[in-house]
Amino acid sequence: MAKKNVDVSVIVPAYNEEKYIGACLAAIKRQKFSGTFEVIVGDGDSTDNTQKISRDYGARVVEEKYGTASGGRYAGSKVARGKIYIFTSSDVEPCQGWIQHIYNAFEDKDVAWVVGGVRPFEGTLTEYCGAGVLNFLAAVLNPFGLAYVNGDNVSARASSYWKCGGFNPRLKTSEDTDLGMRLMKCGKFKYAWRATVLISMRRVRKWGYWNFATFHFRNFISTHFMNAPAKMYDPIR
Repeated sequence: MAKKNVDVSVIVPAYNEEKYIGACLAAIKRQKFSGTFEVIVGDGDSTDNTQKISRDYGARVVEEKYGTASGGRYAGSKVARGKIYIFTSSDVEPCQGWIQHIYNAFEDKDVAWVVGGVRPFEGTLTEYCGAGVLNFLAAVLNPFGLAYVNGDNVSARASSYWKCGGFNPRLKTSEDTDLGMRLMKCGKFKYAWRATVLISMRRVRKWGYWNFATFHFRNFISTHFMNAPAKMYDPIR
């Protein structure tokens, strides 16, 4: 018997994230939503307890074969049953109302994709300011046709997602920007400022603020203007 469709599919890529994914899935499970939603973890063949923890929280686990976060997002979308796909990350904790606020943003049938806000988890003042800049850029640049997307909090109408081809699973970096560039051709963009997630600062602190900011600035430029996103993005565990 075919499984029934749901309103929303929440898709989480993961690889050896046993330290974080439980908190992520618990925050998703606590969401109060007027419709129905499913949770899918696109796993890169984890060797720790990531898959077990995911199933314990009721998530469907599918394996991806590319060894990329984009591959996990793509693998999850391939089995998703929702009318709306919401993508986040395994070390993210969505705030209450996250799913509902995103779903409401799609009430306008012309909206093809939505980006929500980010906030640091237990962040410093510098990190809060940095997140504020990211939110401002997403809210301002996307309506003018310059895709600025944070893969921790991006969503798309399923029909628009597949019309543009979905995530490119081969990309190591800028898979979110690449998707946004193509979604712009499918319909309107909307920034859902109330749909916020708490993001981990582990990579920022490991790399240092300056290295993190300059890497992503260079990658943004090379992705948009040279179609050449960075090919390396070492995992941080």
